[in-house]
Amino acid sequence: MMNYYSYKDKKKDYLYTMKRVKLLGLFVLCLAFASCDHCIIPSGKYEHSLVVYMAADNSLSDLALANMNELVANASVPKDHALLVFIDRKNTGAYLIRIGNANNTVYLDTLVSYGSVNAAHPDLLRQVLGHSREECPARSYGLILWSHGTGWLPKGLYGEMPRYPIQPLSAVTPFLYDIHDPAYPGTKTFGQDGSSEMEIHDLAQVLKDFEHHYICFDACLMADVQTYYQLRSVCEYIMGSPAEIIDTGFPYDKLASVMFPYRGQASLTALCDAYYNKYNSKSGYNRSGTISLVRTEHLEELAQKFKILVTNGETDPSMIDRAALQTYDRLTEHVFWDLDQMAGMLGKTADYENFRNAVNKTVIYKKTTENFITIPIHHFSGLAAYLPTTVLPGTQSAFRSTPWNVYLEWVTE
Repeated sequence: MMNYYSYKDKKKDYLYTMKRVKLLGLFVLCLAFASCDHCIIPSGKYEHSLVVYMAADNSLSDLALANMNELVANASVPKDHALLVFIDRKNTGAYLIRIGNANNTVYLDTLVSYGSVNAAHPDLLRQVLGHSREECPARSYGLILWSHGTGWLPKGLYGEMPRYPIQPLSAVTPFLYDIHDPAYPGTKTFGQDGSSEMEIHDLAQVLKDFEHHYICFDACLMADVQTYYQLRSVCEYIMGSPAEIIDTGFPYDKLASVMFPYRGQASLTALCDAYYNKYNSKSGYNRSGTISLVRTEHLEELAQKFKILVTNGETDPSMIDRAALQTYDRLTEHVFWDLDQMAGMLGKTADYENFRNAVNKTVIYKKTTENFITIPIHHFSGLAAYLPTTVLPGTQSAFRSTPWNVYLEWVTE
């Protein structure tokens, strides 16, 4: 277990400065500061504080800098709001930076320099959130988690080699593509730092200690019901993509304008619109984007209706026609399927209608382009789900212990 100092100990170790940087190419210079004076915070609470947590000590390192520069170039932060970015890139160390405006000038305040750390370690995320709240206490908080992501899957199970008894269960070929083919855009394949990844259980344990109004995943495949059900008590809204995300990520050039001043659900749907518009306006394979917004208060009801559906339906998952079921991934044997369409195949008509009503209350925003790279999107509910299969023994075992399945009592052996 890595040991991280408390914030008070950090203050003894780091000098703080308040360097007001006049924009654009100077961000790299800002990161070079190894020390800085303590940031002066006005008395009283902020109305809203947003933290962008960039775990980018991986193949996305340069893209993190590009997104950061988009943020800085378009920063318009009201005095009663706070925008903070934790950024950990390859060979640069990790920093907590506040972006603000004063006298018509954008400035960057380096609040904490962490040195060389593991951004995928839950203790560091806990520390960064604690630092952010000590620096900028607010009436409400938001969090964007920026990195690679593989949804609910534990480390090492993304792309598990199937063990087919005779032949593949799915007619897979239309969805496969070579990720190294330059004809296809790159994707963000939460939290990777080198070879380390943050498990959803550990993420949930950290976030339970911090109240957030919303959490947004700028990472692939995070809008799945297993992940969201495990995070249902940590925030009111969750935004993410059931498919992958093109590696250019969220529309950071629009982030400040749509999120500040923060207007609750209206701001979040505006961010969803900005994301969808960013990718829907492109051409070719780059015109690829799926996005949804969920109200977590309805996830319990969603689980209840799904449990009734699978219990009454008594349909063996192995009997589902997977070739006709919408997938969101490009794996040899798919793991991320459309939750709503799956429910329609598993349940009786009346149970499915009740479940669909729960889906409509839970997913309050959903938009998709016609395709995600080579995956046609014919059915889109905004949430992915795992459909049990014995040909993926590691994945099946991991699913068995998820809170979603424990509640459902669906896969028991």
